Amino acid sequence: MKNLFSIKSLATACLAFALAFSFTSCEEDLCKDVECGANGTATEAAGACACVCETGYEGTDCGTLVRAKFLGSINGNETCTTGSDIYAVTIAAGTADENVTISNIYDQGLVTNGTVNADGGITIASQTFGTGTISGSITRTGGVTTISFTVAVAGSSDACTFISQ
Repeated sequence: MKNLFSIKSLATACLAFALAFSFTSCEEDLCKDVECGANGTATEAAGACACVCETGYEGTDCGTLVRAKFLGSINGNETCTTGSDIYAVTIAAGTADENVTISNIYDQGLVTNGTVNADGGITIASQTFGTGTISGSITRTGGVTTISFTVAVAGSSDACTFISQ
């Protein structure tokens, strides 16, 4: 009789364990098959899973550098408070994945640096050249690159917008 009680107790314990396991594993892991590579994290929200990319990366698997869409030589029209001009700007890869170098901005051979920001644009933090400063931003929408910047020299400033052709 003692053996029968032990077997019954063991069977009851196994059944209880199996039931407890099945109730706690009912929730589906929506992110279990989502690959975000080394530059993102799979995150569940609103009943779906998507990759949340680190700053500087985008795409469904966070494998695309944001700056890639900005790189190259860009011909464009510049409109400033002091006048307008047509010239080319070159945007090249910087030292880190989220950095770029912008050459010939303001059609004066100026070289500045930019950093990819969280919204997918580029910020040109205030930088000094000679006796002046430059700051601004770069966006790209529908294949059009827009560089908005301000140049200040000797107490006067010139606000400009360069739009790719």
